[in-house]
Amino acid sequence: MNDTLTKFRNQASKTKNWEGYRELTKNKDFVVNTDSTGHFSINVKPTDSLYFSSYLYLDQKYAVADLLKRKAIKIQLEKEPCVPYTSCEQKKPSKFYAFVGTKIDLKYEKNPNYCDMVVMDAKYKALYKIEKNLYGNFKKDTISFTAFDHYGIPAFSKYEHVLLFVSEYCNKLFHEKYQYFDVYKTEDGKWARPGDPYKQEHNTEKTVTIKKISFDKNVWFDISDLTTEQIEENYPAAYFRIIDQKAIPFMGVYAEDLVEIKKLGVLKARNITF
Repeated sequence: MNDTLTKFRNQASKTKNWEGYRELTKNKDFVVNTDSTGHFSINVKPTDSLYFSSYLYLDQKYAVADLLKRKAIKIQLEKEPCVPYTSCEQKKPSKFYAFVGTKIDLKYEKNPNYCDMVVMDAKYKALYKIEKNLYGNFKKDTISFTAFDHYGIPAFSKYEHVLLFVSEYCNKLFHEKYQYFDVYKTEDGKWARPGDPYKQEHNTEKTVTIKKISFDKNVWFDISDLTTEQIEENYPAAYFRIIDQKAIPFMGVYAEDLVEIKKLGVLKARNITF
């Protein structure tokens, strides 16, 4: 990896322009992989540095000028030391929180190299501003918690405002894996989710009634790039009005009722009762 990419990565962590950084990682002038025999080639300048990295090995950095002085260039990475895995045996959370939040920061954190197990989920450290407490009454106006996701960046992070569920186990806060609702402001300042909240909720009692809700006038969804079938699937006429390439919601469920849906479904299955 060329050190130019490292500079962009450090800059991205400050500006949050991760899309630009990810595009650079696809550029073979900055990042290359070895072939099956461990060989590679990359275009560099004598003033550059190269970073060598591999899963479960320690990164190493070399100045290109120093590498050019060698008769043969052979890089041997050192294995990353492993650490014992300590499991949390707590079966039920000591505290549980449900809140509407706005993302402040979300950072990927490398999992430790455990000696006796492999963690398959990506780990992220999240910091959110609490817009409204719905259960647990978290005392601060911001909350920091860990999220694990098998598929990469947690899906909840792509929404501006989201209803999240966070539990405390062994004195640490963790997002209840994959559990969230994207929510939006209503005209009277409440929070609600448009459409049918049970669409993705399985094995739960349907006790909540979908209601007519006056969402804020700025709440609408761009459908200009969707097919007719996609619009009917994602923005059905029972809940959305289609006007000028926009899906405008008029039916939905308030945040308090969304908590009730999770309470009787996934959270109940996970032995979380409140």
